Amino acid sequence: MATTSKYFKEANRMATRQNPPLTEAKAASSPPEKQTDAKVSLEKVFAEVTKMNKTLQVVAADTIAIKETMTELKDTENGLQVRMEEVEGRISQLEDATGELATDKDAKENRIKALWDRVQMLENHSKRNNARLVGLKEKYGTNGTLESCVKKVLSEGLGIDLEGEFEIERVHRTLAPMPSEDQPPRPVLIRFLRQSAREKILRAARAHRGIEWEGAKLSVFPDMTRELAEKRKMFLPAKKALQQLSVRYTLAFPAILRFTWKGRNRSFTSTEEAERFISTIRNVAS
Repeated sequence: MATTSKYFKEANRMATRQNPPLTEAKAASSPPEKQTDAKVSLEKVFAEVTKMNKTLQVVAADTIAIKETMTELKDTENGLQVRMEEVEGRISQLEDATGELATDKDAKENRIKALWDRVQMLENHSKRNNARLVGLKEKYGTNGTLESCVKKVLSEGLGIDLEGEFEIERVHRTLAPMPSEDQPPRPVLIRFLRQSAREKILRAARAHRGIEWEGAKLSVFPDMTRELAEKRKMFLPAKKALQQLSVRYTLAFPAILRFTWKGRNRSFTSTEEAERFISTIRNVAS
């Protein structure tokens, strides 16, 4: 407002300089036309000054509003900066926590795997004296004891005298519902008192390629967990390939394929590695 008043005074001063006031003598002596033109010029100057004064007032008001808006924007920017710093801090904390969780997750998974391997080892170790007799019909062992029937199958089918070390601790069928007549019978679990007896029974069954008894073809397998059985089953292609190459092999416990090639003992726990090596043997042999 002080600027506007100053400007208004300056405009009046300039207008007075350009059109000095007429004295009564001069006004009386000046022609009427000149007196009219001077009056019109003064009115125009005053009108322009008034218009400029209003414009300056509007500009001053707008300037004040702009300053207030700029102050608000600056406050908002400062607030956003503070919040951004807070967000960055939280993101950094979350990243650190996520990294720790990932590391902890891997450690726990490794721990769980190690514990599961131990459980499998202990469970399979508890079955080291067990054998599974597959194919024995459900009707056998119903009139008498199942143990006496199994002893008769092993002695007659394999020609083994079950006296001495072939002492059987217990015999029972697997815990499953009774199958119908058109379904295969449940396997029979045989637990020998000594592991050596089980191994001799298994070797005899392999030598006889099963057991022929009462017109039925029976099989004897070592008892193990389902997971280990699946793992051993995966070595079937490698074993067939070795048979085609006339290479003797052994699938040792728990699941280790062993054989001898060119005087060197080979052992594989991975089916992929075993098949890869056998493929190399085939290429050399061919």
